[in-house]
Amino acid sequence: MQKLNLFSLEEKLSELQKKVFTPQDLVLFFGASKRAVEGFLSYNTTKNKIIRLRKGLYALKKAYVSLYLVANKIYQPSYISFETALSFYSLIPEIVYSMTSATPKPTREFEANGVAYSYHTIKKEAFTGYTLDTIEDNKVYIATPEKATADYCYFIFLRKRNWNDRFDKEKINIFRLRHYLKLFKKDQLLPFTKQYFPNL
Repeated sequence: MQKLNLFSLEEKLSELQKKVFTPQDLVLFFGASKRAVEGFLSYNTTKNKIIRLRKGLYALKKAYVSLYLVANKIYQPSYISFETALSFYSLIPEIVYSMTSATPKPTREFEANGVAYSYHTIKKEAFTGYTLDTIEDNKVYIATPEKATADYCYFIFLRKRNWNDRFDKEKINIFRLRHYLKLFKKDQLLPFTKQYFPNL
């Protein structure tokens, strides 16, 4: 059994290229008891050496953890979409400081390490159109530009969002956008979205 301490944990996470971890990971890494792991995490979170992202999910304070990766991990299944993805693709000029994602699960909001993470429910049939992309050296699930746009337009249709007049429409493939909009199975969604994309 390897000794459970911060140095050993740093080495193990580096070896596995893992940025976030669970108590169960520590049980497996070190052969430690659940009680020992709980004590270790409690002590080091109090000392601000380990960050508690949410119940059962942690990261080392000294290690940079991508907000995109945290967004994927906090609430699963989910993929980054809406304004966060639109900003990432430079479809909107604004820098977005909160992380927004789509999920087939109930809508939820979390705060982790001073950052707001929000998850918005979409139909299971529309929970597609995302890729496993490399962002900040991490594999992250993020909507394609067209799917992020479709999700965004759907929420405008639901009156949960407002259209951004500085949206860069030239970057959007209309055929793909139409395909993703149809997944929401709302007859009026396509006609509604034509006010923003007249050639839809």
